[in-house]
Amino acid sequence: MSDQELNLSGEEWKGLDRDTLRTVLASVHPVDLAELLDDVDLEDRIRVFEVLDPQVAAQVLAAMPHDYKVELVDKIGEEKLGGIIDRMPDNAIADIIDHLPLHKEKRVLSNVESEKAADIQALRKYPANSAGGRMTRNFVTVPEQATARQIIQQIQGAVDPHTVDFIYVTDEAGHLKGISSLARLMLHKPDEKVGDFMRKEISFVGPTTDQEEVARLAQKYRIRAVPVVDADMKMIGVVSLQDIVEVIQQEASEDMHKMAGSVVADSLHTPTFQRYKMRLPWILLTLGGELSIAVIISKVFGNTLEKAAILSAFMPAITAAGGNVGLQCTTLIVRGLGMGTIKFSQLMRVILTELRLGMMLGVTCGIAAAGAAALIEHHHPPKVVLKLGIAVFLAMVSATGATSVVGSVEPLVLHRFKFDPATACGPFVTMFNDIFGTTVYFLIATLLDFTTK
Repeated sequence: MSDQELNLSGEEWKGLDRDTLRTVLASVHPVDLAELLDDVDLEDRIRVFEVLDPQVAAQVLAAMPHDYKVELVDKIGEEKLGGIIDRMPDNAIADIIDHLPLHKEKRVLSNVESEKAADIQALRKYPANSAGGRMTRNFVTVPEQATARQIIQQIQGAVDPHTVDFIYVTDEAGHLKGISSLARLMLHKPDEKVGDFMRKEISFVGPTTDQEEVARLAQKYRIRAVPVVDADMKMIGVVSLQDIVEVIQQEASEDMHKMAGSVVADSLHTPTFQRYKMRLPWILLTLGGELSIAVIISKVFGNTLEKAAILSAFMPAITAAGGNVGLQCTTLIVRGLGMGTIKFSQLMRVILTELRLGMMLGVTCGIAAAGAAALIEHHHPPKVVLKLGIAVFLAMVSATGATSVVGSVEPLVLHRFKFDPATACGPFVTMFNDIFGTTVYFLIATLLDFTTK
């Protein structure tokens, strides 16, 4: 049975003996195995972990959702758990412990060496989404007088292989003085001192720096590991490339959820009622805005609609065009803010650029929509068709122009006042567009004295 044929949600694998199952699972990548385990119950997950090599089991556990990690840690035998935990990175263990009750937390920590346990507890002093919560304390520090030969001897088999890409140079007090990549180290003669060829321009962060800022720094300066220092410039950890990539993916996912008006939640692993409570407030907010449109139409423009019911047929096209332009604009601005390529000081430039683009899109869509309206309603008198085309065209241009401005200004202003622009922009822009587009459309029709009677 190959890894392509393995189906843990089926029954055929359950009849395999331990040795055969171990052989089959050995051909599956740990991350793929973690995904396969999503579809099986807790009892079967435990059985799989019992036959896995501790090193592989540690990688699989690290790749699994939080809820599954907690369940497995609670059920796996003491001896097996100790072998797995001991092979996991400190920050991964700290992440698991943060989701455990106190008595289970002590059980996990009892399975690791005292020095490793101290490192884990040190990481837990910081928020999980900060540099301190993300960093690893396994890194290489050397004095300025160390030679290339001495450093190579020091790192051979002594540390986590993911943290030896960079060597950090410190003075006697532990203050960070410079950095050298492993590749650069290998280019120098064995007797050369690292202080002579280290790079002294260093990008670093403090332990309380938000993980998104760490990822932005890494992207800006194209660095693969970010050193973490305390207030005295002493090295306390490193945020590795793997964690930087995870942060970028996580933040991008959060922004997409927030733009849609939903708190981040894993659809497969979060209870339905919890997701219901997360999404309901934003749905109700949007519903309230949409219901206000009904009030506006019935109380303000009721007579206009009674005279020409065909006006309602083109409302969806106007609101859809304006909404799409606004959301496109907002998405690009939020992304630019997240990557640091757009700043509040560029507000007017951004508004003018997006307004110009919004108007161009509005004119194009307006002409197309007005032409379509003329074709659809050609059986009406020419005067009626002309007024309908004008109303559709002007409403389309107004909606796209207005939402492009709102979609530009709102995220910049929210960001300026330290609010998360991704949280409210999506629902607000949609609600504003629908209210504004519909109101302008019927206002223009009313001013034109639109009627088919």
